[in-house]
Amino acid sequence: MSKRATGVATIVVVDDEPIALEFCRSTLVRAGYNVLTASTGKQALSHFESYRSPIELALIDVVMPGMNGVELVKSLEKVNPGTRIVLMSGYSPAEVKRIVADDASSYRSMWKPFEAATLVQTVKNVLDTPVKMRAARAPE
Repeated sequence: MSKRATGVATIVVVDDEPIALEFCRSTLVRAGYNVLTASTGKQALSHFESYRSPIELALIDVVMPGMNGVELVKSLEKVNPGTRIVLMSGYSPAEVKRIVADDASSYRSMWKPFEAATLVQTVKNVLDTPVKMRAARAPE
């Protein structure tokens, strides 16, 4: 088992719903992770720009006002292409696939509501997976 899977990684949780944000934060802190939270995509990006240690994983709500989860992922991939991404949503899988479009299969997804054990296990599994650097897309 890697050190990351035992709870020493830094994770950013991004959700505009305060209850979901606090649930994820408290669950992951109890599991031993360093957790930063953001209620907007812009706030999440500022964590990546100002935080001194590597941020290994971003847990991102797909549907948020302003910058949605997909737009945030695209920005994060430019700022820190090595960050693993997990998308979460309370919308149906079909609706999320419509929003995420062609990139739907590129990211691990979680469907709200989920239990604490499911969150921790998903995070451990993703952190144990080698980082896949996504190739930059050519301008259209």
